[in-house]
Amino acid sequence: MKKRGSERRFRETQPENIFRTMSNSPLSIFFQDRELRYTRLCNPLPGMNSNHVLSRTDEELFSPENAARLTEVKSRALDGETVLKEEIFLISNGERSFFEISVEPVRDEAGAISGISGVMVDVTEKKRIESSLAKSEELLRRVLETIPDLLSVQDRRMRILYSNWHGGYEYVPEEMRNGHPYCYDAYYPEKGGECEPCHVREVFRTGRPFSTEKVNPHIGCMEAHAYPVFDESGEVVMVIEHIRDITDLKRSEERLSRINDVFLEFGADVDENINRITTLCGEQLHARFALYNRLEDGHLHAIGRWRTPPDFPSQEAPEGRVCFELIRGGVNCASVIRDLPGSSFAATDPNVLRYGLKTCVGGAVSFDGITIGALCVFYEDDYVPSEEEKRLLGILAGAIGIEEKRKRAEEEIRMLNLELEKRVSQRTAQLESANRELEAFGYSVSHDLHTPLMIIDGFSRELREKYADRLDEQGRSYLEKIQAAGRRMGIRIDAIMRLFTLSSGDINREETDLSRLAQLTAADLRQREPDRRVEFAIEPGVRAQCDKRLVKAVLENLLGNSWKYTARRDCPLIEFGETRHGDETVYFVRDNGVGFSMEQAGKLFLPFQRLHDEGEFAGHGIGLAMVKRIIDRHGGRIWAEAALDKGATFYFTLP
Repeated sequence: MKKRGSERRFRETQPENIFRTMSNSPLSIFFQDRELRYTRLCNPLPGMNSNHVLSRTDEELFSPENAARLTEVKSRALDGETVLKEEIFLISNGERSFFEISVEPVRDEAGAISGISGVMVDVTEKKRIESSLAKSEELLRRVLETIPDLLSVQDRRMRILYSNWHGGYEYVPEEMRNGHPYCYDAYYPEKGGECEPCHVREVFRTGRPFSTEKVNPHIGCMEAHAYPVFDESGEVVMVIEHIRDITDLKRSEERLSRINDVFLEFGADVDENINRITTLCGEQLHARFALYNRLEDGHLHAIGRWRTPPDFPSQEAPEGRVCFELIRGGVNCASVIRDLPGSSFAATDPNVLRYGLKTCVGGAVSFDGITIGALCVFYEDDYVPSEEEKRLLGILAGAIGIEEKRKRAEEEIRMLNLELEKRVSQRTAQLESANRELEAFGYSVSHDLHTPLMIIDGFSRELREKYADRLDEQGRSYLEKIQAAGRRMGIRIDAIMRLFTLSSGDINREETDLSRLAQLTAADLRQREPDRRVEFAIEPGVRAQCDKRLVKAVLENLLGNSWKYTARRDCPLIEFGETRHGDETVYFVRDNGVGFSMEQAGKLFLPFQRLHDEGEFAGHGIGLAMVKRIIDRHGGRIWAEAALDKGATFYFTLP
């Protein structure tokens, strides 16, 4: 009896223990009597609680539509049917929630159905995920179907698990596509076995991506890629194959290489270059013959020819000719004229019937908006060029236009050069004549001025020697001033003549050691005034391509000026060297003498302009003007930087 009581208590408490265990699960467990009133409930549906649900029916808890769906399933259980995982949906606030419901009848000890028990699982999120996955799979399928290349997935037995059958593999029969054939049966049916080398097999062997190029007899040249797919253990279980038809690409590369070779062969002869382009056009468009006609002097001139018949005219009247119509149309892109024998050209262009021409593909050649010719290819059959061929003809017609423009430009340059040479010759003759006249004038001035000066000087000496006792003190002073003025005029005349001499004649450039010239000039200055102590800092190894005679005069003037204007310094210093300004070599002469104000720098290189009083520092004002002319004749520049009582630096270039 005690044992039976324990069993009864276990049976009575078992449902309660199960409910307690399932309370934290996503399952909604319910029991209903024959009237379908809830008698027990674990985990009610969202928005409900057990106290509200118990003793009520679905009609009392749900909308009529939802209650009808639940009652239909549960009534079948009351009729003795066991319902497993049937999907239903309930509508709440306009949104659907999906559930899997399992229901079975509950029987009493006599075996009669006393109610039902069931389980409901909310599968709304699962349905959403499944729907999203389905959409993603559909999108992926559509993407793969739009890719023009072949994509396939193969297993270890080389069976095609998936393929979009693009990339030129449309020749594979439909029955082969759907039966997951071995790849070599589908792609290479004539082989009867794996291809060697096999890029897919290589990936299975190495576990690494692999790429290669191969030739498919049905398609042509292909670029094949294969990528491994691993399982959780790291073993390659599938290979994704990507194949691209590169036949057209290879042809384009070969065509581009041929075009590049032709362009690299271009020389100075424009007409020969045009002939090369015409030949290239005929070859690449597989024509019967090719022709470039230039419209010149009212006639068509066959400048470029490829495989034209031996008796094809090299020059003809333009009217009615096929090429002339293209020129008159002025369309740079390729035009296709078919059925020439059935067109008006059969009557106006004798070449059509004479050579059995049926199709013409051509384009006008122009530059700067002017059409000057036409590039044409002819066929003896009805030929329809590809878009790529038409584009190529347009490109080659453009290339001929560039060559024609170059020919015109070279002709214009040649004519301009002739005109320029003529003008240069005229100007050179004028300049030589002017220089001769200037030189004659200089010598004439020198002679005409020196003669009266010599007379003045001679009579002044006679007057001083023979009549000095008859002159008073003021008379003798006047006489000395006349002689001093004559000497100054003589010095200036000599300076002017030196300026003429040094700034005329040809420039004879040679490798010149400027440091050596500076050292010789410094030695000469010291010899003239041995009592002066002047420090020279001359940089060694300074060289230039220049006229040695003229640049020696430059250094003599610049160093001589520094020697003169440092006379009142206790420690006079004169420097010579070179420096760099960007890519330019600049030479300099620097001193620590009296300097000058930069406000007066504009007068430095003008003849007879002095910045210091003649009584303070001797000079005739010609030296820097002469220096500038010599530097100008070398194509260089000269400038100065200075400050009062702080010295001066003269810079010059000799390019």
